[in-house]
Amino acid sequence: MGLSLPTGVVVLLMISAVTLIGAIASFVFAWRVSGWIVRSILIMASVVLLAPAGLALICFKPELIDGRYKTYKQFYRDIHTGMSRSEVMALVEKHYPETGQRLLPKVIEDSEGRLAFHMNPEGEREPNCEGICVNLQQGKVVYKFYSRD
Repeated sequence: MGLSLPTGVVVLLMISAVTLIGAIASFVFAWRVSGWIVRSILIMASVVLLAPAGLALICFKPELIDGRYKTYKQFYRDIHTGMSRSEVMALVEKHYPETGQRLLPKVIEDSEGRLAFHMNPEGEREPNCEGICVNLQQGKVVYKFYSRD
């Protein structure tokens, strides 16, 4: 069973890898040249070449720049096997206090065997369905799953 990525992701990763290698090479050459003008140009080129790698990093780790993701993913990490339903709901209150800047995630399923949440978009168009699913047996967490948008 192999991992298959969408073509756009593969292209972004390839471009990022090539430009990252180019940025490193440009930076190394900048240290080797003696003229300050050429060194400045090479350093500027390495900074420009780092942009696609930075874009890829932001695409794969959005919590670096977006507090919604950071809070939501911390909420997910704090859910552990064996927790009760009330402990999971207490985590919601801990991570999303009434006076906090983040809006509560939407509870999309609250049944005997499952809790499911969607991250609140907080007025933004995207993401619109970043999700957490928690499976319960006898009121205790047995499995959790994070679903990216």
